[in-house]
Amino acid sequence: MNQNCGFVAAAEAQVRRSLPCWCRQDYHFALAADDPEAAALKATITFGYYPVNSETFGICPWRADIIDGLLGSTILGFHTQFHCNNFLEGADRFIESRIDRELSSVTVDAHETLIRPYPISIAWPPAAMEGQASISDCRRALREQYGLPDDVRIAVGIERFDYTKGILDRIRAIDDLLIRRPEQKGKLVFIQAAAPTRSKLDAYHSLQTEAVRLADEVNERHGGPGYKPVQLAIRHHDQREVYALFRGADMCIVSSLHDGMNLVAKEFVAARDDDDGVLILSSFAGASRELAEALIVNPYDTHAMADAIGAAIDMPADERRDRMRLMRDLVRHRNVYRWAAQMLIDAAHLRSRDKIMRETRYRR
Repeated sequence: MNQNCGFVAAAEAQVRRSLPCWCRQDYHFALAADDPEAAALKATITFGYYPVNSETFGICPWRADIIDGLLGSTILGFHTQFHCNNFLEGADRFIESRIDRELSSVTVDAHETLIRPYPISIAWPPAAMEGQASISDCRRALREQYGLPDDVRIAVGIERFDYTKGILDRIRAIDDLLIRRPEQKGKLVFIQAAAPTRSKLDAYHSLQTEAVRLADEVNERHGGPGYKPVQLAIRHHDQREVYALFRGADMCIVSSLHDGMNLVAKEFVAARDDDDGVLILSSFAGASRELAEALIVNPYDTHAMADAIGAAIDMPADERRDRMRLMRDLVRHRNVYRWAAQMLIDAAHLRSRDKIMRETRYRR
């Protein structure tokens, strides 16, 4: 922790030696970079979310205004290089600009904005890991809580009830697995921890209702006395509960239909200090660009999702540990402190470069 904080402090010092820097995050501030006060600083970073291609973004009536606003920044960051490419394509299509794809920059009216990938991450070590029970104790407590025998494999999903998270799709995948591999009945349980959110909106309320209906249907088809293959825990879980759930499970399913990054995947990896467990991860989550050792799936393909869950069940212990060690090493080093520091360092380098260019022009 101290080493990480030191890295950020050094980055902040480097920025202070050049010029103050404003950092904004998400589209709530998409137009704020055009603020005259921000322009005076000449070191503004906006971290946004742009996973859509220009065909999809073209539907938005305010597409040009949003792109113009974001380009008021000196540096514009996204979760992945793929998202950067999408933004460059959108800028090229919807506004008058000069695109430098080699430098990855956009220039409008002599103002240049650098486009950079900054994959957001989590703290390392996570605060929720402090004082956590051992893996074996977490497994025992989880089985006692849900009345499960020791030989049952536990898959978990942890999200809020949001239609982009693919909750229904993973329940369907459990159903498909048990249809095609009936020997897993009684040996596999999926626990979905889902926090109610925006329940006054029809789309979110309907999602929760449909999840309950689908879980009941799957349990009726495959369950029996004392056995429910799908169990919904519909309530808010604090971070310590989330990490205890991760530590007690055998696998985690992240089946986002559309996600900028998805930190649940990285939290599961951080929770597994036993170097065990399998992560099943949607290809539509930004985290899949980093956590290549997860089982990457298309959540719209029910059979493929079921096959991935089956592969996680059958995976040898040595392979599980090899995959988890590589993912833990990545999350450890590319943590949230490094994420913040890299943006500050890039801002400082940009300010220093601009200063040199101004002094060179003055001497001429």
